[in-house]
Amino acid sequence: MFTTRIAPSPTGDFHIGTARTAYFNWLAAKASGGRFLLRIDDTDLARNNADSVSVIHDCMDWLGLAPDMIFRQSDRLDRYRAVADGLMAGGKAVVADNGAVLMAGGMATDWTDRISGPQSPSAKVHDLARNQVLIKADGMPVYHFASVVDDIDMGVNLVIRGIDHLTNTFRHSAIYTALGAALPAFAHLGLIMLDGRKMSKRDSAASLLSYRDAGVDPDGMLNFLLRMGWGPARDDKSMALIGRDRAVDLFLDGGRMRASPAGFDAAKLASFDRKYKAAKMRDRAS
Repeated sequence: MFTTRIAPSPTGDFHIGTARTAYFNWLAAKASGGRFLLRIDDTDLARNNADSVSVIHDCMDWLGLAPDMIFRQSDRLDRYRAVADGLMAGGKAVVADNGAVLMAGGMATDWTDRISGPQSPSAKVHDLARNQVLIKADGMPVYHFASVVDDIDMGVNLVIRGIDHLTNTFRHSAIYTALGAALPAFAHLGLIMLDGRKMSKRDSAASLLSYRDAGVDPDGMLNFLLRMGWGPARDDKSMALIGRDRAVDLFLDGGRMRASPAGFDAAKLASFDRKYKAAKMRDRAS
């Protein structure tokens, strides 16, 4: 059984890439009889806003991706501090001159990606991991540290995310080692591309709520997201539409995720939208 999570930051619109990551983690949890968690990464005090928290919940509700547990990192600050204190007591972390807490001689490790295979840290990555900051001078945890502590505490054993997080995994591996915990399984998906470049939050096509507000069918959106980074082992006409129940059945053993970039195709999304709306009209008429 997999325990998975999605961890958006409440700093703006809900990106369509975040929606894809949420769906893939939801599918892996449901396909294995596991649990799917929603973690709000709200430790960036300068950028957080309450409206963006509402956007996260609105997007998850629209897609029908109900989490088994919801929590906010801002509610766990005492826990992060306690873990950092434990590392310092064991000689695995030190206090810097400005009061920040740093790792002391952390070591990035080898690990195996479920999509791309064996991964080994470069000299640059070793340098990033060795004395990385855990708690900033203002007392707030760094993303890397809080994320690892949360995943250990919540029993997360599979993390599906974009390939732009690949280097982060090496940094996280040093923290897992320092805490004496096993590294979860990781799968890094290819990025979503728009016009030959990585789709960013600034792109108008990136905001998930804009599709809800335009009346796009949520099941059509999920099918669209599924095919940007996953493909069935037998990809024929019978796979033209893959609803969420069928996707649960196929996701782990009936297809595979991909590390290659996925192009955003608005025409394909529109096609899925039409097909799902037509199917639902037929169901209502019968």
